[in-house]
Amino acid sequence: MRDHLKYLVSLVLSLSLSLASAHASIRSEYEVKAAFLYNFTRFVAWSNGATVSEPLDVCIYGDEPFGDLLAPLQGRKSQGRELQLRYPSVVADIAGCDVLFIGQSQSRNVDELLKMAQSQRGVLTVSDLPDFIRKGGIVGYVKQGNVIRFEISLKAAIEAGLTINSRLLELAVRVLR
Repeated sequence: MRDHLKYLVSLVLSLSLSLASAHASIRSEYEVKAAFLYNFTRFVAWSNGATVSEPLDVCIYGDEPFGDLLAPLQGRKSQGRELQLRYPSVVADIAGCDVLFIGQSQSRNVDELLKMAQSQRGVLTVSDLPDFIRKGGIVGYVKQGNVIRFEISLKAAIEAGLTINSRLLELAVRVLR
C-alpha cells in the first residue's frame, strides 16, 4: 500500500509539474485534476476500433474549471493518438467524444449527459460532481482533506466498452465493481 501511495504521489507531481506553469509553487486543485485527466487517457483502453491516426477527443462540457491548464495537452500523444481538446456548448455536440469531463455547472443535467455518453459506448466520463460514479459515471474526483483522489466504477467502464489498466485501479480510492 505504501508503494502505491508513493507511486501516486510521484505520478501526480510529475504530471502536474509538466502541465503547470514553471513559476507556480503550489499546485491548485485543478492542476492536479488536469494531470489526472491526461493520465486517465494513458491507462484506459478503448475497444471502439479507433486507430492511432484518429485523434482522441477530450471534451469539457459545462463551465470550464481548468482555465489554460489543459492547453499543453492539445496535440500531445496518448497511446499513439493525438489529443484533441473540445469544448461543446450543446449536448448534441458531445457525440464523438472519447473522454467527457462534466463540469459542476451540469449537476442538473448529469443524468441526461451520462445517458447520452452510455448510448455512444466508448466514452470515458469524468467529473468532480458528488456521487458521480454512483450515478453512472466512470471516474469521479474526490477530495480527501487537501488531497485530490479519484474513484472508479469498473462496472460502468465495462458497460462502456473500456478497459482500465490495473495500475490505475490500484490507485483509486474506491472501485465499484
